[in-house]
Amino acid sequence: MSSLKALEVEPEKISSRLNSAASDRIEALEFNKRGYFIGGAAKSGTTLLMSLLDNHPQLVVLPEETGYLEHRREYLKLKNHQAKLRHLLDQLGMFGSSAGCYDTSPGCGADARSYVNFDHDRFLALAEDFILQPGMNDSLLFSEVIRAYGIAAKADWRNCVRWVEKTPRTETCEEALDELFPDAKLVQIVRDPRAVFASFKNRVNRYGHHTKAHRLPRSWNRSAREIPRLRRDPSRFLVIRYEDLVKNPEEILKTICQFGGFEFSEGMLEPTRAGKGWQGNSAFYKAFKGISAAPAEKWKDYLTEDEIWWIELHCRKGMDLANYPLQTNARFSLLRWLKRLPGESWFGYIRARRASLCQWLGLLKECRYDK
Repeated sequence: MSSLKALEVEPEKISSRLNSAASDRIEALEFNKRGYFIGGAAKSGTTLLMSLLDNHPQLVVLPEETGYLEHRREYLKLKNHQAKLRHLLDQLGMFGSSAGCYDTSPGCGADARSYVNFDHDRFLALAEDFILQPGMNDSLLFSEVIRAYGIAAKADWRNCVRWVEKTPRTETCEEALDELFPDAKLVQIVRDPRAVFASFKNRVNRYGHHTKAHRLPRSWNRSAREIPRLRRDPSRFLVIRYEDLVKNPEEILKTICQFGGFEFSEGMLEPTRAGKGWQGNSAFYKAFKGISAAPAEKWKDYLTEDEIWWIELHCRKGMDLANYPLQTNARFSLLRWLKRLPGESWFGYIRARRASLCQWLGLLKECRYDK
């Protein structure tokens, strides 16, 4: 008789498990559709925007970059989802030195963050378990890692309106975004290239040289050339300027919230990272409290006239799109072009002039505004 009762109960257990699996599948698919990406050129304020969204109760914000969309081709070469997960976790680097400074690292500065109290064992276990679901694909793999983070971080992931990931240059990954996350929204943050150059210049190498003169126009234009395309689809994309964000934070944050479909929260005015206070990663200031507009105009006192001319010469098309007025005439001058910029190494000089020639000959796709 007892064996017969056991047989009667077994179908109920099986049905319960199937219902649970179906429920988990529905939750995963619904969560997958809530993507909200932050992109922009390096040193444009992407981390600041991420930290302002981090404190919002209706969001699950991944505190570190993944480069997932930008490295789409690399992931396609991997054989299975387990290998892709390992690669993604390595890129995320939340538990190793690649994630930045930690409590145990001296001299970390204001950008220090620690995950020592984060339940990384549960996070890893959940991520590994989630990717074993039937019907797993590259889109779900990414959002399930973020869902695992949300659960381990004790966020209200079931009721969140959006999950957020920030990686510079994400706005340039049109094909990967359309393929993997057609329902996602993206915010591109644009910053004055002269301010970006000043930020890079302030971080010299051990020889006292900066080597960004050849790289910055290429990387900044690569991002800025996306502005017209993004503006053509305001339902999916939003373009904001760093200067507007730091000078009128509440107004711009309300626009960002409305675009994402979530409510403005006063807590957004206090930057956090992984739920803890964050004091910034400015190249000029060790730390700041709240949102600081001080770095926005720092370039005016920090750059020479020749440096300003160099940036305006190579970035003026994008500057016009983003409404940044020129300070020089931005016209070509052979004498100025041949002149070495302050702190520019000879190696950097040669690379910068070569890149400049390639740009004017139309050989740099990243600098062509023909989209």
